[in-house]
Amino acid sequence: MAHWSENCNRLSLTTISLGDLDTLEPTEGGEGSVYLFCLPPSLSDNAATLSTTGFNLIAHFCAKLPANAVVCVLATPPSAARLLPILERSLKYQLWVAVKSVASSNTPPEGSLPQNHSALLVLTRYSGALQHTKTRIKYTYCPACKKTTKDYGGKKHIYHEYGTLMSDVWRDIECDPAHDIEAITDRLRDVFGVAPYKHLKVLDLRESLAFSFTENVETVRRKEQPQASASALESRLLNADCLEALKALPDNSIDFCFTDPPYNLQKKYDKWDDSLESIAYFEWCDAWLAELYRVLKPNCTLAVLNIPLWAVRHYQKLATLMQFQSWIVWEALGLPVRMIMPSHYALLCFSKGEPRPLPGLTNVGTPHEKTYLQPLGEGFCVRASCETGRRQVGISDTAELGDIWADIHRLKHNSRRVDHPCQLPPHLLRRLFALFTKPNEIVLDCFNGAGTSTLVAVQMNRRYIGIEHSEQYHNLALQRHYQYECGQDPFEKTESVPQAKNSRVPRMPTQKYLVSKKQLQLEVRRIAKQVGRLPTKEDVKAHSAYSLEYFEKYFSSWGEVCAAARTTGMSELPTSQLSLDVF
Repeated sequence: MAHWSENCNRLSLTTISLGDLDTLEPTEGGEGSVYLFCLPPSLSDNAATLSTTGFNLIAHFCAKLPANAVVCVLATPPSAARLLPILERSLKYQLWVAVKSVASSNTPPEGSLPQNHSALLVLTRYSGALQHTKTRIKYTYCPACKKTTKDYGGKKHIYHEYGTLMSDVWRDIECDPAHDIEAITDRLRDVFGVAPYKHLKVLDLRESLAFSFTENVETVRRKEQPQASASALESRLLNADCLEALKALPDNSIDFCFTDPPYNLQKKYDKWDDSLESIAYFEWCDAWLAELYRVLKPNCTLAVLNIPLWAVRHYQKLATLMQFQSWIVWEALGLPVRMIMPSHYALLCFSKGEPRPLPGLTNVGTPHEKTYLQPLGEGFCVRASCETGRRQVGISDTAELGDIWADIHRLKHNSRRVDHPCQLPPHLLRRLFALFTKPNEIVLDCFNGAGTSTLVAVQMNRRYIGIEHSEQYHNLALQRHYQYECGQDPFEKTESVPQAKNSRVPRMPTQKYLVSKKQLQLEVRRIAKQVGRLPTKEDVKAHSAYSLEYFEKYFSSWGEVCAAARTTGMSELPTSQLSLDVF
């Protein structure tokens, strides 16, 4: 088992196969139960449009469950996206977990991205935070250098010796949704092994008549008639409102639309109000999605990046216009802000009519571009010394590209950032453009920000249109494009510290440390063992030889001061011992 759940009382397991959903009713003893619905893994997007009756029966069952019930649903991403809004009538959404799955028995069409994951929805009848155990995923170790897959650098003392907190992307286990889901039930039995839960009830709907279709699902596909393309557009950066600028573009003129919109999560942008009412926010989103559909060429792709819950809402709009292609899971590096770390960003891909074979998978593009489509193989680390060593001895460390992208991390260091609160890593755009476009085709980003996507486009010999409402960010993009034209790398490291900030944690001023932060945190761990609890400032004053001023000046919060005292510390090398001496 690849996980460890603290203070867990493992749930019992009952599996019920249901052929007829009409007889589905809650049974006695449901007060202590977690439910897992297993939907047919072959339920495609086109078939899912016909499954409203089955989805409504599931929702009817869930509405009758006790007030403390937990409901999980294992499904394909299209099925989950169509079912979730129906379930939200009586349940509260908690998580969309991406679970690695074995390849489908159906070979994907040539030139299409394989589907390598299933969606695991987690919802509750109660409205508060999800009740579950603190679950850690065991460290993995690089087969080449034998060290942890992730390089924890100088922060090993603030991590647990067993592993990191579980995230909402489960790549450490693998299921076969058609035949064997034991890895998922094993995890759920431990994750929810807290009072009042005692049972995990699996309701197997994989053979249910409610999801059997006799009609030809091809008839529900949206066909797009070929149309004459507009004359070739030239590359340009526009400082304008996205809707006004989009309306000025010709129909069927863009080869690839990419958008990373404001997420309405109260980020501090220059011009945009990122805290709109939900109805207003999605009405605005629907407007620019419709415009992107209009300007996109037939058979080409629109990709929208967002958090899973908002991606579901985008799905509802796009499914009325376009054909679903892929739900790509971008596992960005998560921060431990909750007991289940949020790492899953959804790249929702729809085509205008039948999708063309993906250029990156059909021998289009330069050999260098092909490297963007070769993700790091499972289990290899990203240490530069190890990467060099693997190349020298001829170790193959790449894998086939699927729909889980875990080898591209968010920009963490200020040296790689500019004055914009939400910057994407260039490698994410390089992979997208290499996969979905050909050289000299035109890409559109209607939220261009500081210009990452348009800069990648020009580097990769693509034409571009970048639209940005903020004059400040538009000017920054112009400056970076000019820097590129002068022969400089716009993504190189810099010495300047950006003023814009995404995290709510205050940025500490540049200063000289008379005592290292690690040394101070280990001192607090020593005091914690001495006093038998997490120390207060008074405890540090009484028991430390270091001045309290260091602790107050060098850290953003007292919680950061106590980070090492809350855990055991870890080693880059495998250990067989597990200590529970933490606070």
